[in-house]
Amino acid sequence: MRTSYIDKMSPRIKAGLELAEKLGASAARITFNHHEYRGCSFESGRLKNTEGEEAMGYHVMVIVNGRRGNASGNVPEAMEDMVRRAIDLAHVGANAHYSKFPKPVAYQDIKHHSDSVLKLTRDSMVTDCQEIVDYLKGVDDTLDISASAGRSEGEGIIANNAGMFEVNRDTHWSLGGGVQKTTGTDMLFAHAYRGWQEVNGLYDKEYVKRTIETDLRRASRQAQLSDGSYPVIIPPQFLGGFLSPVIGGMNGRNVYKGTSPLKDKLGKQIAAANFSIEDNPFVDYCPQSDSYDGAGIPAQRRFLVKDGVLQLFLYDLDTAGMAGAEPTGNDNCSPHAARVLPGSETSDELFKSVKRGLFIKQLLGFGQGNLANGDFSANVALGYVIENGEIVGRLKNAMVAGNIFDLLMGDVRISSDVDAQLQQPYLLVPNVSVVSAKG
Repeated sequence: MRTSYIDKMSPRIKAGLELAEKLGASAARITFNHHEYRGCSFESGRLKNTEGEEAMGYHVMVIVNGRRGNASGNVPEAMEDMVRRAIDLAHVGANAHYSKFPKPVAYQDIKHHSDSVLKLTRDSMVTDCQEIVDYLKGVDDTLDISASAGRSEGEGIIANNAGMFEVNRDTHWSLGGGVQKTTGTDMLFAHAYRGWQEVNGLYDKEYVKRTIETDLRRASRQAQLSDGSYPVIIPPQFLGGFLSPVIGGMNGRNVYKGTSPLKDKLGKQIAAANFSIEDNPFVDYCPQSDSYDGAGIPAQRRFLVKDGVLQLFLYDLDTAGMAGAEPTGNDNCSPHAARVLPGSETSDELFKSVKRGLFIKQLLGFGQGNLANGDFSANVALGYVIENGEIVGRLKNAMVAGNIFDLLMGDVRISSDVDAQLQQPYLLVPNVSVVSAKG
C-alpha cells in the first residue's frame, strides 16, 4: 500500500483495549480496516469514470455489566474518545449473551494477498473493459452495454482483550460486463462476472464475452411451455441463492427463535442421499475464506449437510450464549463458503437427459414471499426451454413455484463439473410448477 497504518494503529489499539478494561469492560474488541481501490466503469458503451478511493476506519465494541456498546471513528488520535463513548453507550445498550472473549489459538494460515493484483494498472483495466464492450457491440450494436474492472488492496487488525491481535492484508480484483436489450416492452438482461484475490486463469475476458454472447444467442429464439410441472436445471451462479432457505435454516439464531424450518431436523434427512453441502473456509485467495470469526473462534472445514442429513446449526458467540450452545466460529450464524459437492454426471449429460424442461438463469422476485420456509413463486427473468436435451429458446412471461425443501427431497441430480470460481455444480430438480401468462 502507498501508506500503511498498521504500525501507527497497533499501539493505539492495544492502549484502547487497556483503557476499556480500566473503565469496566469485561470484553472489548477493536477492529481496524484500511483499503485502497482503483478501477473503471463503462455505461452505455462508453467510459464513464476511472475511479480511485482510499478509506480507513475502526470500530470499538465493549461489554459492560452484560450490555453492549459500540462506537466507530476514522481519526486515529480519537481512539481514546471512541472507547469512552462505547463505554457510555453500553450502559443503555442491548443485552449481550457472553461476558468474555475466548483465548486465542493458532489459526490456519490462508493466503489473501498477492502482488499479481497490484500489477493491474488502470490503463490495462480500461483496455480490458473496452475490449469487452467492443466485442459485444459487434454481436449486437443495439445493446446497452456496461463493463467494469477494479483492484483493491487492504490491511486490517482485529484485537480483543483476551489476547487476540491479528494483522491481515488482502488484495482483490473484479472484472465483469452486462447488457440490456430492449425490444418493445421486453427487456433482456445478461451479465457475467469474475473476482478473486490473486490474478490467475479466472481473470478471463473471454469468459465474460462468451457467457453474455451465449445468453443473447439463446434468447434470440422464443419457446413455450404449457402449464405443468417440469424438471428445472439451476446453474452454479444461481445455486447459492436458490439454496438460501437451507442455509438460513441452519442459522442458530433462527433455530433459537423457532423460525427455522429445520429447527427439529438436526441429524435427520432434509435432502436426497446424493446431496451434500460442505463449508470450506480454507481455500487460498478465495474472498470468502477466513481462519476465524469476529470473536476469534477458529473456523472449521466441515459438512453442513452430508448424504442429505443435516449435520449442525451455526452459532456466533452471542447466539451460542443465548441458546446455550457451543459457538461454531461463524459470524452472523452463517457459513463462510458453502458449496454443494459435485455429483457423477456432467452438466451436458444432465441437459441431455431432460426431455422437456427449463434452464433458469435469473428469477425476478425470488426473495419475496415466504422463502424462509422454502416456498417460492417468482417470475422467470431469464430462462430457456429444454427439449430433447437441447436448449431451444427463451421462455418469456412465465412464473415458477414450489418448495425448495420438497424439491431437494426428490430425485435431485448434480453435475460433476463445477464453476471455476464458485466451485458450485449444476443442480437438476424435478417437478417445479411452471405457469405462463395468459392473454
